[in-house]
This record gives sequence, structure tokens and C-alpha cells, in this order.
Amino acid sequence: MKTFAKYFFLIIFICYSCTEKKTQNSNEIIVDYKANDEIKVSSFIENFKIVKLSTDNDHLIHQISKIEYIDEKIYILDIPSNCIFIFDDSGKLDKKLEKVGGGPGEYIQITDFFVDDKHLFVMDFTQQVILAYDDDLNYLQITSFKSLGSRLINHNNFFWIYNEPAYRNPDYQFSLLNEKGKLLTEFLPRNSVNHLFNWAEANVFYTTSGEEKYLSPRYNDTIYRISNNTIQPEFIINFKDRKFPTNENINNYNIADLNFPFLVKNNFYISKKYLIFDYILERERHFCIYDKDKNVNISGLIDNDLIDNFRFFPRWGNGNYLIEELNPEILLEGFKESPQFKNFLNIEIDDNPLIIIYKLKEK
Repeated sequence: MKTFAKYFFLIIFICYSCTEKKTQNSNEIIVDYKANDEIKVSSFIENFKIVKLSTDNDHLIHQISKIEYIDEKIYILDIPSNCIFIFDDSGKLDKKLEKVGGGPGEYIQITDFFVDDKHLFVMDFTQQVILAYDDDLNYLQITSFKSLGSRLINHNNFFWIYNEPAYRNPDYQFSLLNEKGKLLTEFLPRNSVNHLFNWAEANVFYTTSGEEKYLSPRYNDTIYRISNNTIQPEFIINFKDRKFPTNENINNYNIADLNFPFLVKNNFYISKKYLIFDYILERERHFCIYDKDKNVNISGLIDNDLIDNFRFFPRWGNGNYLIEELNPEILLEGFKESPQFKNFLNIEIDDNPLIIIYKLKEK
């Protein structure tokens, strides 16, 4: 378990990239990765907001592991600090979940959370349990499970869990549980028990603003829609001659190696209008923007024409929002000339970061 945890919490920050418009056949998305045109952020982003999170010595964020923006609240998981911060969208701290221990309503180590209209669900990786809290962070119930679950969502009162490799055969990537933790079924067995590389983060679940749920294994080219307690392939990504072979085990390859010959999906985001995903090409982060209404995609590097002289590096998202953080040191060293940040230049190096929330276009 110690060896597993060492690799599980290793976070690798990698840069990626997707340009020529391409009409699709069905839900197959053919990525023209050789295109070199830049994609303007304003072509798919409606607006953005910059939020400076409040700072005090009792509520310092060590490292952001996940962000969700729900009902004008910013939920932040800090795995090293083992807590969840909840800010309003002005950056003021609203609540903080920090209940470490072995008693009722307490956890050992959080690795994920999920928010619905009544609950905050927290996954405790060490105890392999899901704890439920209400809006005031009062403890409600606990659900136990028997797998190496590290990520979760709740859909129609059922839990969907992503499982880390258990080195057994079969080794299923996703499990479906009822509220009491009974295993109902499992999905998508790994094609090998080996897992040598690729312990870095990539999202495996996504919830749209219409509460549709999707899942996709890490670095996999198929995205599935959850429906009636089963899954259906919704989008199939085709990198043409650089598509990863379906009969191979991706985790036998180091995708960060400069000689890795294939292209694979990293994070994915789904809104009413778009499917967006990123991938690494020639050490740069490329994006593919698929317009679901028009059934076309455009692939390439991103030009952030909404924030002058600034990157476009969202690492999280939910609903119609893409989210990134900007820590004070990077702001002051690299982006202080951007006029959009002029009101934040009094920030201190040790302050909590800025959060940038991009809203995707709906039409």
C-alpha cells in the first residue's frame, strides 16, 4: 500500500494541445493533429471571471487537487492538507470540511468529492468508504466498498467508483454500488494487470449542467455516457495513424516520454454545446474543440485572446465551466503585465491563489 500511495499521489504537470474544422461521422471524432492554426479562446468561451481567494493563516491552501464551481460556490479539494474548502464566488471562505480521524463522520484521507443538491459526498481512500454530509457539513451516513476506489460520482442515488489498479484478473476500472455499498456490477476490465507508468492525474468522470454523467478511463479514446445503470459509448476519439492500439496496455508505456509514438486524450470536458479534450503533441498542450450541434471539430494550440499575454490551462471543469488556478508567484513573475490582472498585483507570494472560471458558450 505504501508503494501504491507513493505513485498515486505523484502529480505531474504536463503541457498539451488540437485546428482545421472536420465534419464527423456519427460520434467518431477524427483529430487532425497535423493542423497548426491557433484556436481563439473567444471562439468557444463566452466570458470569464477571476476570483481571488481570501487568505488567513488558518485557511491556507497547500495544493489544489480538484475544483468544482456549483451554485456560485467554489469547492476546492486540498489532498496534502486533507480538507475541502468552500468559497463563495467573491473569494470569501464559506465553510471548510476538516474532520480527520477514525470516528463517526471522520475520514483518514480524502481523494475525491462529489456535490449534488443535497449532499457533499467525500471519498476516503484509506478506509475505502464514502461519507455524506449536508449543506452545513453535518455528517449523514457512510457507505463502505471493497475496491481501490479513488474517484466517485453519484447518479440517481447510485455510486459510480473509479478503481485504481488492484493487480488482479479481472481488474475492473469502474464499479456501480447502491447507497448501502452493495456491488451491483463492474465495467471495463483492464487488459493487463501490469501498471508501470502513468500515475499522473486525468479526470475520469464529468457532470454536465443538465446533470448528465460521463466516464472515461484515463488516457482512453472512448467516452461513455451513463444511462440506466449502464454505460454506452458516446464519443470515440480517432487520432488516425497515431491512435493508440486497442489491444495494448497504455500503462506499459510512459506517455510523458518524448519518444512515445501515440496521441492520447488527457482531460475531457462536456457542455451543452461542446466536447473539449486535450492531448500532448511535441511537448505542447493541444486542444480539440468538438461542436456537438454542428458535428465538426477544430484542433490545435490555444490563443487566449480574452486575457492578454496569458496562457489557457484549465485543469478542472464541471457543467459549462472550465477552471484553472494561478498561484501568486507565477502571476507576479510571468503575467503581471496583463491588464486583466492589474487589480490583483497587491497579492502576496504566500496568499491563496487566484481562480479563473471560464464559461463555455451555449449557442
